[in-house]
Amino acid sequence: MIKPLYALLSSLFLILISGCSIEDDKVEVISAEPSDYKIHLYNHLEDHEQANNYLAALLNWKMKQKDEDALSFKESTVRIKDINLNKDDLPALVITKNGKPVEIISGKHSNKEDILHAIERTVSLPQNKNS
Repeated sequence: MIKPLYALLSSLFLILISGCSIEDDKVEVISAEPSDYKIHLYNHLEDHEQANNYLAALLNWKMKQKDEDALSFKESTVRIKDINLNKDDLPALVITKNGKPVEIISGKHSNKEDILHAIERTVSLPQNKNS
């Protein structure tokens, strides 16, 4: 009787442990694809506060666009091994143009204004308001 109970508890423990490591391997991604650009904000799944400055900068940038509705953000998750970043680099904003990285900003202490200026400097959309 004890052996089957032990086997069941061991199996449950292994399932729980493997489930945790799978979650630890994933990061949140908020992305947009304006024109020839791809914008990806990578962040820890468990800590959304670290990315507040990045999110505020992206929202401010979106509000400055002439056609705000044409620019939409999508939320998803990816495995950390599928991106060229370490978990210690998160949050990180990666902007690519035609598949090549043109700007990478990382770190939880990045200033909202600096992030916004980097986005404005890097992503050239023809219909900016207030530019």
